[in-house]
Amino acid sequence: MCRLFGQHAHPGFDPCEPLCTAERSLRFQSHAHPHGWGIGWWRDGAPHVEKGLLPAHSDDGFVAAARGARSTVVIAHVRDASIGPIAPENTHPFAHGRWLFAHNGTISRFKRSGRVRAAILAEVDPDLRLLVRGETDSERCFYLFLSRLRARSPLDGASLAQVRRALAETSAAVAALADGGAAKPSSMNFLVSDGRVLACCRRGRSLHLSADAGPRHAFVVASEAIGRGAWEEVPEGGFAGTEDGVRVARGPLLG
Repeated sequence: MCRLFGQHAHPGFDPCEPLCTAERSLRFQSHAHPHGWGIGWWRDGAPHVEKGLLPAHSDDGFVAAARGARSTVVIAHVRDASIGPIAPENTHPFAHGRWLFAHNGTISRFKRSGRVRAAILAEVDPDLRLLVRGETDSERCFYLFLSRLRARSPLDGASLAQVRRALAETSAAVAALADGGAAKPSSMNFLVSDGRVLACCRRGRSLHLSADAGPRHAFVVASEAIGRGAWEEVPEGGFAGTEDGVRVARGPLLG
């Protein structure tokens, strides 16, 4: 279990409030998800990620990073370490090229089955496979997503539709490899962005969406509703994403 947050908004929209001070802020949620945190944003087109291994609620570095996160898209995550020790390489969001990725959930049988771990890694393109640094199921899902995405598009400039398809293929591939014989199916709430596209999908964990297309537009997704804004629940098996923060695509991830 973890908690994630993603925002695609007008440049003047401050992410520090939902991350630090709002009712049910991500920092507050870290009381139940205390095993490190990460905040990512984009500088001159490249992602910049700040991470900490202390609980976000007791780490002033989290507040400093939230205050410094100034870009159209911001992604944040607080971790409850179900797989892999508390370490920087296991802390979300993960980064490659322009892309950031965060995961809320657990892949079935990953922790106890070397066969499942090897099968998922084998689905990752060989050059990306070499980049895996940590022990988590999440990092491997990230590189599997990138493998599926670049089979359809260069990683720079992928469309929202291509990202949606890559998320669907990643979820389906992981479920096929991990869920057979499992007591519970894999939970895969994924959040991805290249600083332009922001997309998420829901499988097995809560996910909420707030979208305001006004002059100070903001498209926000979070594991839990934050603050007093108008939030809606993303349906199980659902997808939501945007390329500009105003026009939002939503519906089933698959099909």
